[in-house]
Amino acid sequence: MDKIATTSTSTWQTVHGTIEVQISGTSIEDAYGANYGDSLTLQGKLAAPQAHGPADVLAQMTFPHVTVIGHGGNPLMVWLFHWRIHFATLLEQLLPQPTAALLIAIVLGLRTPQLEPLTQAFNVTGTAHLIAPSGFKVTIVARLIISCTSWLYTGRLADFWPGSRRRIWQRWLSTAIVLSCIGAYTILSGAGAAAIRSGIMGSLLVLAPRLGRTYNIYTALAFTALGMSLLDPLVLWDTGFQLSFLGTLGIVLFTPQIQQWLHPLCRLPGGHFLAETCAVTLAAQLATLPIFALTFQQVSFIAPIANMLTVPLLGIVITLGLLLCGLGLLSLTIGAICSWLIWPLLWFMSQSILVCAALPGAYLSVPTLDSRLAWLYYLSLSLLCYFLLTRSSWHTKVYKQHTPRKLLSKKARRLLYAAIAVVIILTTGIATLHSQATGTISITFLRVGPSGKPAQGEAIFIRTADGKTVLIDGGLDVPSLAQALDARLPSWQRSLDVVVLTVPRTDHLLGLQDVVTRYQVGTVIDGGMLHPSAMYAHWRQTIQEQHFSYQPVARGQTLSVGKDTLLQIIWPEAQLHVSNNVQDNTLIIRLIAPGIRLLLLGTAAQSQYTLSQLTSQSTDSSWQADIVQIVADGNQPILKELVPLVQRANPSLLIVTPPSIRLKKQTSSSTQIKLPDALSHIPSLSTIKAGAIEITGNIQGWKVASP
Repeated sequence: MDKIATTSTSTWQTVHGTIEVQISGTSIEDAYGANYGDSLTLQGKLAAPQAHGPADVLAQMTFPHVTVIGHGGNPLMVWLFHWRIHFATLLEQLLPQPTAALLIAIVLGLRTPQLEPLTQAFNVTGTAHLIAPSGFKVTIVARLIISCTSWLYTGRLADFWPGSRRRIWQRWLSTAIVLSCIGAYTILSGAGAAAIRSGIMGSLLVLAPRLGRTYNIYTALAFTALGMSLLDPLVLWDTGFQLSFLGTLGIVLFTPQIQQWLHPLCRLPGGHFLAETCAVTLAAQLATLPIFALTFQQVSFIAPIANMLTVPLLGIVITLGLLLCGLGLLSLTIGAICSWLIWPLLWFMSQSILVCAALPGAYLSVPTLDSRLAWLYYLSLSLLCYFLLTRSSWHTKVYKQHTPRKLLSKKARRLLYAAIAVVIILTTGIATLHSQATGTISITFLRVGPSGKPAQGEAIFIRTADGKTVLIDGGLDVPSLAQALDARLPSWQRSLDVVVLTVPRTDHLLGLQDVVTRYQVGTVIDGGMLHPSAMYAHWRQTIQEQHFSYQPVARGQTLSVGKDTLLQIIWPEAQLHVSNNVQDNTLIIRLIAPGIRLLLLGTAAQSQYTLSQLTSQSTDSSWQADIVQIVADGNQPILKELVPLVQRANPSLLIVTPPSIRLKKQTSSSTQIKLPDALSHIPSLSTIKAGAIEITGNIQGWKVASP
C-alpha cells in the first residue's frame, strides 16, 4: 500500500504497509479483474477486524469498489505467474475437487477456495507443511532435474566430447539448468519468504559440490536467514519465514537425539521408518510450537500419526503432479490417464488428514496465549539445546543405523511400480468404459452456499437413464458447487453433456463459470441477454475459447438429452422483453422423462411480468408436472400470480430453493418459506432445511431418495 485518502479530503497521504484483497471470482488470472503487477484503487469503509481473526489484521473493508489503474510488475515474474495459474487450471481440469486443490497446494503452493474444507484439518493435524513451500519439495525438484540432465555428462554424449574440460563444462551446464529450475519453481510456489528460503538453501546444496565445498546445513541456514533479513528486515516478522526457519533448524538439531530415544521402535517391521518419521515430526513441532500456537491458536497431538500416513506419499505425489502438468500441456487426454494414478494417493492423503483431525483429543485449542510464554519456552529450549550440544556423544557418537535391507533390486522395484501403475490404469479404464446407464433418472437439487451458512442459490444436477449429465445453474459459491458436483461424478469423469444457465445473473452464473473452465461441455444453453454485463460477456468468451457448442433457446423449442429425456422450453419469448429486471427473461424448462415430469420455474417465480404472461398464454396440457421447483425467499411473500400456475401444474411435490443475493434492506434471512393457503396442501421440500434433495424415477414412477 502506497497512499491513502479519506472522503473528507482529496489529498493522498503517503503510507507504507501491506493489505490483502480478496476478489470474488472463479479465476485467479481474470481478464476482467486484477492480476499480479496491477495497481489498484480500493474505495470503501474501513471497519474493525473480526474478533477472532489473525492478530496482524488491524482493519478490514467489506465489498470495496476495486479499480485497476495501471499494469506493471517484473516481466519475468508476470510470465512465471501466468504459467503458475495455467498449471493450476490444468490440474483443475484433470482432477475432481478437493483433490485438485490439494495437488495445486502441494505442487504450486497455491491455495484456492476449494481447499478451504481441508485447511483447518491440515492445521490441527500438524501437516500444514505439506501445502507450504519446503526444502524437501525443492530437493525433489532438484533430483528430478539432475536425473533428466545427467545425459549431458554421462553416456554416449559424454564420450562424444572427450576431455576433462569439456566434461566439467557439461557438468556446469547441468548445474545451471538445475539452478534455473529451482529458481523458477520457487517463483511458481509463490515466491513467499518460506519459498525463497527453501530455494536459496536448495541452490546452495546443488552449487556446493561444483565449487568443491562441503554443504553444511547450519552455514546454509544462517547465510540464507542473514541475506534475506538484510534485504528485507521485516521478513523476520513473517510467520511463514519463522515457521520455515525454526522448523528446519529444529529438524537438524533435535532429530538425531529423538531418533536415538525412539531406537527401540526399530525392532518392529518398518520400525526404522516409523522412528525417523516420528523424530522429524516431533523435532519440527518442538521448534515451532509457540509460533504455531500463537498463529493458529491450537496445539496438535495427532501430528506424528498424521505425518506418518501422508509424508511418505509426498515425493511420488510431487513427481506425478509435475508430470501431470507437463502431460496436460501436450494433451488433456494423456493427462487424464496420468491423473488416474495420482487421484488414489491424493484421496488417501485427504481422508487420512480428515480422519485424524476428527479424532477426540487430536488437538488443544489455546485461544489466549501470552507471547512472554513463547519467549520463556524458547529460552528453555535454547538451554536444552546447549546442554545437548555440550554432550560429546550427541553429534560425535555414531550409532548403528538400522536401515532395512532391500528385499528387491532396483530393476525389480521398477517393474513392480510399473505393474501397479498398469493395474490402476486398466481398472480405471474398465470402469470408465462401463456404462453409467442404470435405467433410472436422477435429479439432485444441490445444496450450495458458503460453508457453515444456510443454503443459498440453486444448482440442479441431472443424470438421465442412459447416463447423460445435465447441470442447470451454479449458484454463487464456487467451492460448494465444485465439491457437490465432483462428489456425484466418478473421479475420472471430467465432462458434462449439457450446461444450462436460466438467468444471466451473477448468483446463477459464477458457479457455472468455474464449471465451463474445468469441464469439457457438450452443449451450453441459455436464453441470451439484451444488455450483456461484464460477467455474462466473460461467460460467452470462455465458451468460445473452449470451443463448446453454444445454443440460445426460446419458447417452443424442445431439446433431446439422451434417448428418453426431453427439455421443453416454456419461456422466454424469442424476442426478449425489454426490462431492467433480468428475471423477466428467466429460462423456464419442463423436463419430461419416463415416469416423471418436472417443471423448473426458478427465479421466474419472482417475476410478476413473467407469471402474468404465462397465466394468459399457457395451456393445461403444456404445464402439468409431477414436481415444480421455484426460487423463494422467506423474507418475501410468494407472488399471488404464482398460485394459479402451480395449481394448473397440479404437482405432487413442490421444491423450494433459496436465492443467492438477498436484498440490501433485509437485516436477517429466514429459513421458513410460507406458502399461500391455496398451495399449503402440496407437500414441499426446501434445500435450506433438507440439504441436497435427490429424486429418482423410472418408467414405474418417481420417489424422493433417502438422504
